[in-house]
Amino acid sequence: PKPAATKPVKIEPLPAETPKPAPVAAKPAEPAKPAAAAAGTGFAVQLGAFGNADEANKLRDRARAAGFSAFVEQVRTDKGTLNRVRIGPVVNRADADKLKAQVAGKLGIGDALVKPHP
Repeated sequence: PKPAATKPVKIEPLPAETPKPAPVAAKPAEPAKPAAAAAGTGFAVQLGAFGNADEANKLRDRARAAGFSAFVEQVRTDKGTLNRVRIGPVVNRADADKLKAQVAGKLGIGDALVKPHP
């Protein structure tokens, strides 16, 4: 058997790529506040853990009034449901330690704990 003859194929040029928009410059972070942690990573300063959600919310509100980014995290433990009052999160341990020192100065909570977040 004889191989079939092939015909030349015309090759079309690829369309030109559309230009990509220039990246938008990010606003510089405020130097007074530690940088926010990336999603799923970082550290938070735990001010306390309460069985009573109202007590946790009071401390959270007090921390917010002092200028901190505070939140309540509810967790189930073998001792029941606890409401953790935390500040942050921040990117690294050094920023968390600075935040802990600020908490001691502004809120008088010297026994706050630096914890991994989340």
